[in-house]
Amino acid sequence: MMASLAGLALTGVAHAQEDYPRQTVNFVCAFPPGSGADILVRFWANRLKNIVPANIVVQNKPGAMANIAAEFTARAKPDGYTILIHAGSTIAANMHIFKKPPFDVVTDLKVATTLSSLSFILVVPKNSPYKSLPELTAALKAKGEKGTYGTANTPSFVIGKLYTKRAGLATVQVNYKTSMEFLNDLNAGHLDFAITDSVSAVVLEKQGHWRTLAVGTGQRMQSTPDLATFAEGGVAGVDLSTWWGAMVPAGTPDAIVQKIHGWFAEALKEKDTADYLREQANDVLITPLAEAQTLLRKSEQEWKRLVEETGVEKI
Repeated sequence: MMASLAGLALTGVAHAQEDYPRQTVNFVCAFPPGSGADILVRFWANRLKNIVPANIVVQNKPGAMANIAAEFTARAKPDGYTILIHAGSTIAANMHIFKKPPFDVVTDLKVATTLSSLSFILVVPKNSPYKSLPELTAALKAKGEKGTYGTANTPSFVIGKLYTKRAGLATVQVNYKTSMEFLNDLNAGHLDFAITDSVSAVVLEKQGHWRTLAVGTGQRMQSTPDLATFAEGGVAGVDLSTWWGAMVPAGTPDAIVQKIHGWFAEALKEKDTADYLREQANDVLITPLAEAQTLLRKSEQEWKRLVEETGVEKI
């Protein structure tokens, strides 16, 4: 009888995987509506609505530099109905930014697919007198500790530290919950510059709010080919890119993970997907499923080195 019950249970699990998805699929966003992250998550929800045979709903779980959304996903039932769409590299970084991370990114989350790579960009107000990074650096050296800059997440935090350290600046960092929160302070002249995700940077530059001066990657991005690197602006040693992916609870069955991977792979093949991502300052990043988790593990180790190098104070 026990053997029969076990067989029925296994048959039920296999059947559930075959029928997946049978209910609404939730895309979890780590930042509030209107943020750069929210723009990307809602793009993916809309892009996959004709590919996924179920409704897709975006759930915003902002706070704790994406840890709330990541932990929510890690603790969710591993059935494929909770998918975190976020920067895997940022979540990996939080393992070393926080004194007591509420979960382990490598063991509690599984990468179903990579999606894109993006940069973080140094921006100044549109009416700023600084037209280039060398001009800004020279002015900040003269200001000393009277200079200020804004950050809103882990990558911007570290890039800001790398820039000020490499350039020999005493500029004071001011941390905000989201990039939207430092918009008014930056435009009012209370901040000399800010480091923000490329989506927000490009969108707000088009709207006439900001001017972009440098990209935080070692080489120019394909999506922003006209934007110089920090090294080209006279500050070597600033090289940080982030990658976005779709992540699920670690215990999610491989058959379901493969289905999720297939949905996004189908969308990534389409020209309009690549075109939109480029418009949002993202480069398409297609990684074989077998290598995706390895990328997460490598990101976690790389961030350990970066946090130690920049001396970022743990939260």
